[in-house]
Amino acid sequence: MRDDTLYKKLCEHYENGAYPFHMPGHKRNIPKELFSINPYKIDITEIDGFDDLHHPEGCIKQAQERAAKLYGADETYFLINGCTGGILAAVRACTQTGGRILLARNSHKSVYNAVLINQLRPVYVWPEDKDGLAGEISASEVRKALEENRDISCVFITSPTYEGYVSDIKAISEAAHEYGVPVIVDEAHGAHMKFHGIFPESAVEAGADIVINGIHKTLPSLTQTALLHVQGNLVDRKKLGQSLSIFQSSSPSYVLMAAIDYAMTYICHEGVQLYNHYSERLKILYDKLAGLDNLYVLPYGSGRDASKIVVCTDRAGISGHELYDMLVNAGIMPEMSSLYHVVLMTSAWDNEDAYEGLVKILCDIDAGLAGGASCEKYTYPKAEYVMPMSEAERAKEKCAAESIATEMIYIYPPGIPIVVPGERITEEVRAFINELKDKGYKVMGETVQQEDSIL
Repeated sequence: MRDDTLYKKLCEHYENGAYPFHMPGHKRNIPKELFSINPYKIDITEIDGFDDLHHPEGCIKQAQERAAKLYGADETYFLINGCTGGILAAVRACTQTGGRILLARNSHKSVYNAVLINQLRPVYVWPEDKDGLAGEISASEVRKALEENRDISCVFITSPTYEGYVSDIKAISEAAHEYGVPVIVDEAHGAHMKFHGIFPESAVEAGADIVINGIHKTLPSLTQTALLHVQGNLVDRKKLGQSLSIFQSSSPSYVLMAAIDYAMTYICHEGVQLYNHYSERLKILYDKLAGLDNLYVLPYGSGRDASKIVVCTDRAGISGHELYDMLVNAGIMPEMSSLYHVVLMTSAWDNEDAYEGLVKILCDIDAGLAGGASCEKYTYPKAEYVMPMSEAERAKEKCAAESIATEMIYIYPPGIPIVVPGERITEEVRAFINELKDKGYKVMGETVQQEDSIL
């Protein structure tokens, strides 16, 4: 019988040996005793003695308390359907149906789904432009928006970004708290930042009220595992717990919960030595990549997470997509590419020889490039807000006549919408989307796939 199963395909990919400069953070480099475990042996349901994620009183409660202590939070909840479930629950807990939310426009599509579900009216703050990339959110812009919109229920910030830019969460939290407004931080890409001074301050340390960490992204855990931390007195804990029960499976995986607890326990015992070694390796890697002639790598520090290696191509005469393909052909699998950069994700679990291999491959690619004039850099265009997302869903004929989106349009990764329902598809937006398509990117969204004429 022909074996064309997904399992077989995954095994073949593993055997092919392409090095994963992408999530998950375990990098397939975990202790041998774990690698040999058959997950079916520990896959159970809520039997006696094994607690219940939705009403934890025993071993799950204790595991969550260990995680809270590690991160310095008042309470921590295990998430078994990724950060998405935590984001949906956090937004519901901090808002009322039809209310207002102050939202960083470079947020992940999952928060826009939360806006849609709760029929919220977003007030957007746009990130700083970092040489063509979306950077941090200004605390002064947050304060200004709160002053002008006194009915805002919560602030939602994504930090760090896919490229590692970190907002001043301490200043943002202080501003929001002056208005009695809680701050939710999507720190999906920053679960590791707590564990060494080479990284920016974590959002829990900075005083955010709810922080969501995707621990599978940079820590030794399985895909779909995450944490939600809560602190302070601005969040309705009862409503948060109820919301988590709504948006998480009623049959949570004990395999995933065990993976979360293992990662927390491992870091608690080995983290200091592990992250000291990792930070030294990162410094050496950045030093070696600083000598590239045509490609260039964004430096870390000054509010950027060092774990994300961002290789820019805009002065090398090639696109990010082309560099991505070159790396894949050389045996490296990056996390993502955009028009003029590639993101390579590192973690403390990278193989010892992985960084030397990356340096050699990037230097070889760089030497073969002719360079060229710097390309015009495209940032996400600022689409015109016309109506709430929920209203756009109900007015599709009007939206079609006036070039108003009724679906999110995005590339994935990173999953940040170019346009959300209720925003006008302007000529600038059309040009940006067509540029992405011309460069070989698959632009997602029903409007694009089924109604190309709108572009």
